[in-house]
Amino acid sequence: MNSSAAKNRGTPRRRMTVEKRREQIMDAARDIANAEGFHAVTLDRVAEACGITRTLIYQQFGNLSGLLVAMVDREYARAARDFAEAAKRPPRKGQSRYGAGVAGVLEAVDASPATWRMLLMPSHGGPPELYERLEQARDLTQEYLAAALREAGVNSSNFANPDPELAVRMLLAVSQELVHLRLTKPRVYTIDRLVAQAERLIEVMFPH
Repeated sequence: MNSSAAKNRGTPRRRMTVEKRREQIMDAARDIANAEGFHAVTLDRVAEACGITRTLIYQQFGNLSGLLVAMVDREYARAARDFAEAAKRPPRKGQSRYGAGVAGVLEAVDASPATWRMLLMPSHGGPPELYERLEQARDLTQEYLAAALREAGVNSSNFANPDPELAVRMLLAVSQELVHLRLTKPRVYTIDRLVAQAERLIEVMFPH
């Protein structure tokens, strides 16, 4: 045996920290749910994917329900953070605030498609908390759109749309569809194409 091999055998294997192990377990649960649906997520499959025992998952999360709720909360927090950052993005020259926000969200979708797919296209069998988070996400988006339109002066006589409350709901539905298209057919529906359509929609709905 050479000295290098002996040295490697004598080096203790570094154990994963508790926090990193939790992240690994939640990643595995998310990936299985994303690929096959929540019904496919079991403790045995998650443990196998992580190379650990079920006991360790019980120690970290209590049971399967606890794991799924923790994973959903984490993914929702990530999406909410990304959405907040997109909402603050300053528009480029000739771009509306709505168009800038759409661009930011679509880039976040590309960075974490599994997160956004789970929240906007949830499979059956998810924990009740998942659907509660979906309602929270819709409320958050609607509040952002309403604030953006108020800032733009949507209630003034300069805008032709007489029903800003309904307009916000229309924009929310369109925004969700833009994300859905990006998730399902990214090669067909490029970010530039979707943002351009968002800008056209704003011009039609709120002509100056």
